[in-house]
Amino acid sequence: MNKPILITGSHRSGSTWVGNIIRKLPMIYYIHEPLTPNSITRGLFDTEIWYKYYDPNKKYEKIESILNNLFIGRYPLSALLHFKNSLPITDYRNPNGINDNKIDFKYLKWRIGAYLDSKRLKFNKVNHNEIIPLIKDPIALTAAEWIHKQWESKNVVLIRHPAAFVSSLLRLNWRFNFENFIKQPDLMNRFLKPYESDINNPSKDFISEASLIWLCTTKIIIEYQKMYPNWIYIRHEDLSYNPIKEFELLFKKLELPYTSKVKRFIQATSDHSNPTEVSNTAKVHQLQRNSRENIKNWKKRLTNKEIDKIRDITEHISNKFYSDKDW
Repeated sequence: MNKPILITGSHRSGSTWVGNIIRKLPMIYYIHEPLTPNSITRGLFDTEIWYKYYDPNKKYEKIESILNNLFIGRYPLSALLHFKNSLPITDYRNPNGINDNKIDFKYLKWRIGAYLDSKRLKFNKVNHNEIIPLIKDPIALTAAEWIHKQWESKNVVLIRHPAAFVSSLLRLNWRFNFENFIKQPDLMNRFLKPYESDINNPSKDFISEASLIWLCTTKIIIEYQKMYPNWIYIRHEDLSYNPIKEFELLFKKLELPYTSKVKRFIQATSDHSNPTEVSNTAKVHQLQRNSRENIKNWKKRLTNKEIDKIRDITEHISNKFYSDKDW
């Protein structure tokens, strides 16, 4: 198996856009969010926790075996048909972060897609030895180090402006239960100690809550930068402002061919003629956007008071990525 590529970062950071562009290459085998609750591996192993931490120095034999098979296209029919406990205890998509016991059929769609993609490998004209697994999973941020150590993955980590992140969560009304962090002492001690008090007593205010999520995920990214400077770290805004050039640089770093088909898809999903805002506020992903205009959509969605609050909460680390002019 070739070294896999991992596209991660915090959720709402553009991983779906980046993953769908890279998957346009025929040698890419796209794997959608295997470590996210409700996703394609639901029922194969426990993924109840969002941002589950995998210690790079520990062995997870069962999970490693499942992922080894998945990475070479062995996606079992049992995973596709797993309906029991379809939703986890906590979910961003529920305003209260509580399981409402309703089946969301988009998860079934993802599993069907994963099963068909795995079967497509058998009929792909590309030499099997040339196939590269592409793992697109923002929730695998806390597993990125383990994946890198176990499979020598090429990790791409996306960063997004805190106000853009918060406004995206606000649009979708996605909440977060910080028990996901509290129940993981290894994660807390390794990365999130500076925010332990806030995590144990999170604000019920949406803006403060979303800003704290941004702080936690970005703190992890900053620590990764210190330990793994050779990973690829990209701001969502840079990709959005000049997508043709920035994706060319990304493909070069990943040693992937930058084909005309890829460039056409980038143009189609980022062109200035595309909508500047999502057509349906409840729509999670809308790939075709005016990417330059989308950069500052948060200025229209948020009030000045909300923006000031986000900046006040996050600036002690957001200033490592964003200057005054970015606000």
